[in-house]
Amino acid sequence: MKNKIKVVISDLDGTLLNKDHALSEYTKSVVKALTEENIPFWIATGRHHCDALNISKKLGVDTFLITANGASIADFSGEFIDQAYIEREIIENILKVEVPEGVYQNLYKGAHWLMEEPDQVFAKYYKEDDFHFTLCKFEDHFHEPINKVFFTSYDNEKLIPIADAVTKMYGDHVDVTFSMPQCLEIMPKGVNKGEAILKSLKRYGIEPHEVVAFGDGLNDLEMLSVVGKGYVMGNAHPMLKEKLIGHESIGDNGDDAVAKHLVELFELHERIIA
Repeated sequence: MKNKIKVVISDLDGTLLNKDHALSEYTKSVVKALTEENIPFWIATGRHHCDALNISKKLGVDTFLITANGASIADFSGEFIDQAYIEREIIENILKVEVPEGVYQNLYKGAHWLMEEPDQVFAKYYKEDDFHFTLCKFEDHFHEPINKVFFTSYDNEKLIPIADAVTKMYGDHVDVTFSMPQCLEIMPKGVNKGEAILKSLKRYGIEPHEVVAFGDGLNDLEMLSVVGKGYVMGNAHPMLKEKLIGHESIGDNGDDAVAKHLVELFELHERIIA
């Protein structure tokens, strides 16, 4: 099988990253060995471009970056080759949707992750040297394009009415999904990891059946559906497992399941010291 695979793609949180939202040394060594076999490694994540770029540097290899759930695409040098934006009026109206206490609003704009109050939900995801949000007034940034809006809360039940309201208001203009139960994502219509992957593969003359991908969230549904082999994490969202019931499930992200599976797929045993 390894001779038929030309690209490996992985989500980050709940997939390539461990329970501490970090890269294990074992995973780093496997990805490095993979690229030394001339197999390109792509990251496809809901995270911000700058955030994913920082993780790519920690991997120690050049990676192709699909970020903000497909709203931003960057080549192996880190330069943008495509971006999608939500119309200003839609952004303003989405942010007017009433949210209960404990729900945080976020925007991705260019090189910035914007908030009006600190988001406690993602606080544990980031260390001191990681990419961080900027506190601001959203209205001061509406004059520049916005890639993505997202709402976070420890309580998924508080996010569901927001998802319903946004879909009812602008379902013809935006796509709504959950990257995890605590995070409601809103992107431009037709923007998702799967579409971004298809567009990018065409750029390099690679067929979808020559690709394997790994994911755990509902925002990975399109990605895992369009590639030749889409692996579902053992710790994946139950609804993703239901929607991809015929897809192979591998182990848990806390057990380096992606890295271990890559060792088996590409016969990297001699290169890797467990």
